[in-house]
Amino acid sequence: MPPDTAVSPQQHHPQVVRRNFICHCLEGGLYMGGVAFLQPETVMPKMVEQLGGRSAIIAIMPAILPAAFAMAGLFVSPLVERLTKFKLWVMSFGLLQRLPYLITGLVLWFWQDAGPWLLPVVVLTPVVSGLIGGVGVVAWMEMVTRMVPERVRAAGWAARYITQACIGMVAGAVIHQVLTHSPGQRGYAVLHLITFGFLFLSWLSQSFMRELPAARHYHPHSGSYWSYLCSLPGLLGKHPQLLKLIAARFTGMGYLMVVSFLTLHALHTTGRPEADEGSFVSFQNIGTILGSLLAAWLGYHKGGRVLLILSRLICITMCIWSSLTHSFGGFTAAYFILGFGLFLDRVGDLTLTAELCPPERRSTLQAILGFCNVWSLMIATSLGGVIYSLSGSFYLVACLAAVMSVVSILILCGIPEPRGKS
Repeated sequence: MPPDTAVSPQQHHPQVVRRNFICHCLEGGLYMGGVAFLQPETVMPKMVEQLGGRSAIIAIMPAILPAAFAMAGLFVSPLVERLTKFKLWVMSFGLLQRLPYLITGLVLWFWQDAGPWLLPVVVLTPVVSGLIGGVGVVAWMEMVTRMVPERVRAAGWAARYITQACIGMVAGAVIHQVLTHSPGQRGYAVLHLITFGFLFLSWLSQSFMRELPAARHYHPHSGSYWSYLCSLPGLLGKHPQLLKLIAARFTGMGYLMVVSFLTLHALHTTGRPEADEGSFVSFQNIGTILGSLLAAWLGYHKGGRVLLILSRLICITMCIWSSLTHSFGGFTAAYFILGFGLFLDRVGDLTLTAELCPPERRSTLQAILGFCNVWSLMIATSLGGVIYSLSGSFYLVACLAAVMSVVSILILCGIPEPRGKS
């Protein structure tokens, strides 16, 4: 029996699978819902601008957390491949990755005369959290892939995003109230502390997951760590579809290039106050709910590739719409489109990646893809930041993002859908 058709022990424990699926959805929904109070696409760019950050720093804020997450995975994957169970590893590093938000919230609340120190503290919070989380994320991804059956993975990712969006809609109103009554440093301190509260609840929900042994254990790479690193290019080269996926990911970064400056462009164009960021967050999360529902249904029946192609088409629409509108209502609609398309992209990417990677080296291959994605995130968002810094034009950034989305669609058309091959 080939590895990808082997009967998993989880198939003999449907109640365990059901509980794990529910806890998996809660863990992700609460985590990402908590991060919505410091929305990387909406709140963080404005916070950094208010603290005196330059365009280059503002540009990378939506990408800095996922980039930090992906950085460490490649270096710990040899250790992860040797594990037969993952929960202890995931829980230990999961708690550590959440603590920076608590520390930053307390610093912002009690250290009122921090002056120039505030900007690096705020920027480094997602960096430190992401780097620690990256140590655990490869093990987490392998654990989830084993616990959640293939056919319902897209539904699982979508359920996490819908939970996040429901919390995010409440977050939009909370952000508006907090920044209205406590603008500036105190307000951002409150948002950091609220974020930590949700992140801690997500960690607790994960503790109820029960890990069963895998159907089989794949033998890890033998030899020195240097020989392991030297083997990675050859390993990736054996999977040409993954090379295409790397290129499709890079050219599909249009969302992050645009959203780095969309909030600033919207507030400057309409003359609305900082607190109206909350409305953008709410409408983005309405889009997230509807986009995730579509992603769950379409991903279940068609797989992940079609979701990625559709998300690129929506990104092009968002770029055109946000460049043409000048009203506050028009920009809230742009954030709705953003939420709808961005989470089609995320569900599709997670689903397609898990199905393209063969089980025997899945941990290492996903770590390689994550490491490559760091450079995609940083190069694409930095490119948008350079263009905005030199020209001051949001429209040029949006135009580049749309062109890159077209290229990404062409690359994705060359990747066959893996669903149903085995």
